[in-house]
Amino acid sequence: MKKNIFVFCVITIFIASSFGILTQEDQYKKAKAERDVTKIETLYQNIYEEDNDSIFGQLSLLELAKINFFKREYKKAVLLLKKIYHQEISDKQYWLAKSYLKMEKFQLSIVSSQIFIAESNENSKIENAYFLIAEAYLQQRMYKRAFNTLESLRISKYINNNIPLLHYKMGICKEEQGKFEQALMFYKKLKQDFPYHQYCYLAEDRIYNLKKDNKLDIDLSEINSFRKEEPLEESKAATGKDLKIYLQVGAFGSEDNAEKFGKKVKVIGFKYIVFSKIKNNSKLYVVAAGPFDENDDLKKAMQKLKKNDINSYVIKRY
Repeated sequence: MKKNIFVFCVITIFIASSFGILTQEDQYKKAKAERDVTKIETLYQNIYEEDNDSIFGQLSLLELAKINFFKREYKKAVLLLKKIYHQEISDKQYWLAKSYLKMEKFQLSIVSSQIFIAESNENSKIENAYFLIAEAYLQQRMYKRAFNTLESLRISKYINNNIPLLHYKMGICKEEQGKFEQALMFYKKLKQDFPYHQYCYLAEDRIYNLKKDNKLDIDLSEINSFRKEEPLEESKAATGKDLKIYLQVGAFGSEDNAEKFGKKVKVIGFKYIVFSKIKNNSKLYVVAAGPFDENDDLKKAMQKLKKNDINSYVIKRY
């Protein structure tokens, strides 16, 4: 019986190739390569109608849904996406999330995004899915949840292409919570790291409005100084110039505890800074004494700290 089925399949393929009949896979590849937008939708529709249960029939359904999404026919896109049942087509949930967000069905968008993140291995799309969740929370004025979602993305392996957007959205979350100083911190970070990015200009507008509405007491000229007229030399990170010397004295899971420890360092007689870093997917607040000049006797400083039961070691940072 199995032998007969095999022979039948071979004969079918031979006949199809002999008469120039395109297989469904060939038709799908042809549709993907088509540049005439007036023909694409019909090509995918024909493939789906020929065999809607095959993988190429299901993939054609996905393409039809995407076409309707870009035509802003979100309801039709959702109806098409719901007909996809092949588990390997994880993009179904991604486009459902995008469509639901446009339809203002925010909880459905969040659920679809979460399913996509759990099932997919496409890092760039997973990154976008986090932003979809955050935006859905923002639209519902659930600012704390939106911020927590963005923070989860920030410390994940998925953040890559949209760091400026991440800073901008985190700033908005803090601004909407009335935490204007924290919002300013994210906007300044965006301006400092990406001075020519489009979101930098949007951040400038938000800082200006916060100043105008008396929500922040800041010197706008200092904020605008982050953007240089023309980069005349390599970046500091590339050259290693202007690194400052510090003595790291502690790391804490709480920013308040880090600041308390820093004040202890100050009482001993040293300036200090507190900065955050990610270690083992957790946020730490590092306390460092300094900065020190290259001519300073670091050994004496370390001994003085040691007398006060504080161990230290040398680090360099900007």
